[in-house]
Amino acid sequence: MKASVSTVMNYMEELAPSSIALPGDPVGLQIGNPESPVDKILVALDPDRDTIEEALKSKAQMIISHHPFIYNKLSSINEACSSGALVAQAVRSNLHIFSAHTNLDVTPGGVSYQLAEALKLPIRKTAVLEVTGSKKLLKLVVFVPQGHEDNLLNALSRAGAGQIGRYSHCTFQTSGTGTFMPSADANPFIGSQGQLEKVSEIRLETIFPAASRRAIVNTLIENHPYEEVAYDLYPLDLEGEEIGLGLIIDLEKELSLNHLVGKCLGNLETKTLRYWSNGREGFKRIAICGGSGGSLIEHAARRNAGIFISGDFRYHDLKDAQAMNIALIDAGHKATELPVVSYLKDYLKNKLEAEGYGVEVNLKASTPDSWSYVQG
Repeated sequence: MKASVSTVMNYMEELAPSSIALPGDPVGLQIGNPESPVDKILVALDPDRDTIEEALKSKAQMIISHHPFIYNKLSSINEACSSGALVAQAVRSNLHIFSAHTNLDVTPGGVSYQLAEALKLPIRKTAVLEVTGSKKLLKLVVFVPQGHEDNLLNALSRAGAGQIGRYSHCTFQTSGTGTFMPSADANPFIGSQGQLEKVSEIRLETIFPAASRRAIVNTLIENHPYEEVAYDLYPLDLEGEEIGLGLIIDLEKELSLNHLVGKCLGNLETKTLRYWSNGREGFKRIAICGGSGGSLIEHAARRNAGIFISGDFRYHDLKDAQAMNIALIDAGHKATELPVVSYLKDYLKNKLEAEGYGVEVNLKASTPDSWSYVQG
């Protein structure tokens, strides 16, 4: 079965809804046609010239990237400029480029979660470092014949409905009587054509993240015994799961600065890093953020983190950390974000395979860091 660009876009929207991106951030389909077919995808951190050339060479029709291809609004596409020439090349080559940037930063399971996984840090006891919002929720109400409610409940729970904090399969159920009359063209699960039917039914209520609407409704229809499914969806004015930048991680046992430096060098794609020690022997509360974390140093200090692992720390970030007495490990922007790229590749591959799409999903070939380093 062939997939379209919009199929892939829907999967990405479920993972990292565009609505949760930070204000002004360009996310989503930046170049391409949602209706075009796709049978090969290249997943990359940056949609740069190297990535585009690899996509064309491998005959991939679509690039999924973390960093946006077009970050600032274009007033023209001038092929005499390198950026304009790259945009023109992508358009002429019928490449479809989709970017999930800050929405992938803040979504649960996103950039910082994958950094924690890569560093083998426990993510069970975590909290968002800087809260930027919460997941929007919808309420599903559906009517199912008595005796079939558990099968439907289990299917909806597997699709992501009914999750409240650390509890799954959360519903409220009431019994009642449903009525219907099958027409001459109907193929009723219960009842006969042209006869009024009264059925003992269960009203099942549950909640789910709004971004999972398509998946939940599809699961509902596929697993409900009726030919025509009666259901309602209601928007909720409730605070869902907190989302935001970075994580605070509480450890059971202290880890030393040297141990954490070793974790970064051993588990991330970096051979060099910078750090500043605040003199403490060990740390039980750690702050992390994939990418550039300088703006979050004060948040980490306020949350009583003893050390902050991120990338792109500037001179003045170091001075702020020293004033707040919080240790820093700068493992690099690229190295701290690359774990989410592998996660994206696996996520898309599994989603496409599960729904029977014959789409090849590949990870961009690893390239060495652009910087060269020298010691005097």
